[in-house]
Amino acid sequence: MECFKHLDELIRRIEKMEWNEWIYTNLSAFQRDPLYNVYYIISEEECWDLEEAGQTMKNHCDEAIPASIADREVQSWLEIATVQDVIDVVRRRGEEPDILLIAKALRYYHEQDAFME
Repeated sequence: MECFKHLDELIRRIEKMEWNEWIYTNLSAFQRDPLYNVYYIISEEECWDLEEAGQTMKNHCDEAIPASIADREVQSWLEIATVQDVIDVVRRRGEEPDILLIAKALRYYHEQDAFME
């Protein structure tokens, strides 16, 4: 499991990550402040291994998550590929986006299930 304590940390590494992994976060905290929120990447294989070892719990969405982060009220947020796509769409505007614009575009995508144009 990888943990990122700031959106900028996650975005700097996003291009090097497996595209089909899910990012987990506390959505209430994300709505309050997407920049200083904690993001987790938990591979399916890791979840399976933890589940076999009895080290997972079900969250409020009935998703198996590591017991070590169960108190943080995390749930699946977006796939890495989706975050990469959101950033690519913003980049097509012609300039390198700053972290505030990326945060706004990610929030828009999560709420609207559409890219911010």
